Amino acid sequence: MTTDDVAYLLGYSEVSSFSRAFKKWTGKTISEYREEIQKQS
Repeated sequence: MTTDDVAYLLGYSEVSSFSRAFKKWTGKTISEYREEIQKQS
């Protein structure tokens, strides 16, 4: 699933808005979060 897909499913019309909200919630960018998850796998 792409970032665009997730943003759309959560009701965001702009991916940039979702990206800002994601960083506010997690303290990490989407790329940083994805990288961290991949290292744990």
